[in-house]
Amino acid sequence: MPIFAWSLRGGGKETIRSDERSSTMPQPATHLRTTKSEVLGEWLTDNGNQLTLMARPGTGYASIWLTHHGQPVKIGYALHAGGVVREVRWEALWTEQTDAWKAHQRRHIAALIAAHHAGQPLAPKADLPESVLGTFNIDGFRFAVEPTLAPEHAVLSVLNVSGGLTPVADLLHENGRICGLAPRPGWKSTPEDRKRHWRRESEAILTQARAEGRL
Repeated sequence: MPIFAWSLRGGGKETIRSDERSSTMPQPATHLRTTKSEVLGEWLTDNGNQLTLMARPGTGYASIWLTHHGQPVKIGYALHAGGVVREVRWEALWTEQTDAWKAHQRRHIAALIAAHHAGQPLAPKADLPESVLGTFNIDGFRFAVEPTLAPEHAVLSVLNVSGGLTPVADLLHENGRICGLAPRPGWKSTPEDRKRHWRRESEAILTQARAEGRL
């Protein structure tokens, strides 16, 4: 397992979005310079902020960190045993997050802890196919937009754990402007607000690709 260092990946300016922001940000924890904890994994929130899960070997304790201006800030911790999460606690500034937000993060935490307990290595960051026009992130999942042979048709896919693309919706568009979005089987029950998010992000990618002559 890699060892956590003071400077996390993505050292550029990290913007704390409206649902993850407070008027007072805690200072980065300097004790991480000497504490050797294992990185169990990283993921992105719905607003594109990077979270990292750290584990102290043999303790049943894992800490949750937010990358803020290239610095790690602790925002919570999880207690676990036998690869199962028993409890997740959030620091004061993050206890006001919605139940849905907390549930999304807990699912990521539980999956990482279970994989670590089973001895599964961190999934490598796969290279995307050259055909991908652009990507966006929702709840830690990475989505990609690809064109097809039909000029008015594109496909929205999610990057799966093996690094492949799994189609989730067909996109009908006119010069990048989406006219229709049809979820694939298994994704038809996706909430309307999420499909609107898909459409908005996909259209931004398609219109930019059109303007750049890639579509």
